[in-house]
Amino acid sequence: MDILGYLGYALLILIAIYWTICVRLQLGAWTGSIFQALFYVACAILLGVCGINKLHSWWVIPCGAIINVRIIPTLYRYVPAVFYLIELISSAFAAIVRIGIPTSRIRAAQEAAWKDTVERAFSRRDEDE
Repeated sequence: MDILGYLGYALLILIAIYWTICVRLQLGAWTGSIFQALFYVACAILLGVCGINKLHSWWVIPCGAIINVRIIPTLYRYVPAVFYLIELISSAFAAIVRIGIPTSRIRAAQEAAWKDTVERAFSRRDEDE
């Protein structure tokens, strides 16, 4: 069982690295994606530092995806105060990960992503009518 636990933990570390690199490269990333990266990094650190059984990484990996796909959008829609707290935490993590990237470049990418999202929403609404 230890081997299976360490394989899961290695996979968790690889996923944490991958998502953190994506946060750095995709400057217009959504809050859910940034929080998912933070979740994976925090879980990988906690499992390693606290000596928790590495088999727990096998349920942590799908939970990160559920957080991004289901929980964050639900909080955005129904509990904006909690979403705002998550957005602050995610912004702090993104600021740390994106050290060295000019702020103007980050803002331009975020604005472009926002405009794209709005245009897709209006195009879907027009198709429904």
